[in-house]
Formats: sequence, structure tokens, C-alpha cells
Amino acid sequence: MRPLLLGFIFISWAAAISLAADTQTTPQTAFFQANTLYTQGQYAAAAEAYETVLQSGFASGNVYFNLGNAYFRDGQAGKAILNYERARRFLPSDPDLAANLQFARSLTGAEGCQLPLWQRLVFPLAHTLATDSFVWFTSVAYTLLFVIFAVYYLWPLRPQWLLYAGWGLAALLFVMTTSLIQQVRTDDLQRKAVVLAKEDSPVRFEPADNGTVHFSVTQGTLIQILDIREDWWQVARCDGRRGWIEKDVLEEL
Repeated sequence: MRPLLLGFIFISWAAAISLAADTQTTPQTAFFQANTLYTQGQYAAAAEAYETVLQSGFASGNVYFNLGNAYFRDGQAGKAILNYERARRFLPSDPDLAANLQFARSLTGAEGCQLPLWQRLVFPLAHTLATDSFVWFTSVAYTLLFVIFAVYYLWPLRPQWLLYAGWGLAALLFVMTTSLIQQVRTDDLQRKAVVLAKEDSPVRFEPADNGTVHFSVTQGTLIQILDIREDWWQVARCDGRRGWIEKDVLEEL
């Protein structure tokens, strides 16, 4: 009887492990489940499911983009813009994302930050690729430049076309490097937040409830965080105007 009993216990244990493995939800499965909820019109449940995917560490531009769509359909324009902004870090050149973000802003009255003309001319490649992809392409270009000049100096013939190709690549690398530095400085090193409050939020000269109102920001406005003092954040608008705003009306990117 004991061998049969042990065998039964082992089989039951194996079946339980197998069942647990089958019922365990992976981030990919949760993502597809969230998509299904969205197509069924269950936007609040879909948003919650996408949030679960992000909490599991599976962050991507598509997840943030879909989460933004779910919040937008659920009537939460501020959170939609917040997640569109997060998605833009992964998908800076996606046309659908840009269109949805612009449309959501038009409904709240929030203005997007337009880069000055001189920045677009000096850093033409900034914000065209995700930062990690930008770093990878720049590294490959540097390697290729080293190979070109190594071949040129080791090849007895030293063809001029190879030299011209090297200098052309060096010029492109200069533009890529400066654009990458500008992108890292503005996107990765600066702390930014989005206004979530549905009513216009006052930005004051001092971090106090009785401080004089300097200007107001509407739902969906993207602002830079400069300093934190208890429940107040010092922020800067795209046009450079600064002030203090209550922390509760914002969510950081």
C-alpha cells in the first residue's frame, strides 16, 4: 500500500504544480487579456489590466500607448496624456501616438511643448529614436568609423573615396552625438510631470496655500519639476515661467 500511496501523492503534487503553471498569468497573457477587454468596451478594466502588466516590469511603448487609449476612452484625459507622454519615450516618431496625444490635448486645452527653431536645427536627430536605440546606432557608427580609418591607413593604395566616406561618417557622428546628448539631457535627466486635476491648477509664487497665483495650468499640461518642498513642487512651464504647485495635482513621468 505504501508505494501506491507515495505514487498517488507524487501524481497529485505534479498535477497541482502543472495546474498552477497553467493558471499563472504571464505579462504577455495579461497584455492580450487587456486588449480583449478594450475591444469589448470595458475600458476601466482594460486600464487596470495594462497597469498590472506595467507593475510586473513589462514596460514598452505599446503598453503605455494602449493604456493611454483605455484611459482616454474611460474619460480620463489627464491620465491618457500622461501615458501617451510615457509611450513617446519609447516611440518618439510614431504617427498614431502623436495624433492621439494631440487630440487629447485639444480636448483639455493643454499646449504641447514646441522645440525652438534653433534646437531643431542644431539637434536635428534628437527625439527621433528611443534613447537606447539611439545609443546603439551611435555605437555602431563609431565602430564603423574606426574600421574605415583603420582600413584606409593599413591599405597601401589608400583610396580617396574611403577617406571621403570616413569624413562624411565623422560629420554624421558629430550630429548624432550632439543630438543624443540633447535628448538625454531633456528626456532622461530632467524630471517632468503631467497635470491630472480636471480643474485648472494654480501655480503660485510661494509654496503656500495663500501664495499669490502666478499662472494656471490645465489638465494634461507637461511641466518640468525643479524642486520639491514637502507637498509642493516647483515647476517650470515650456515657456520658462516658474512657480509652486501642489504635489497632488501632478503625476511624474
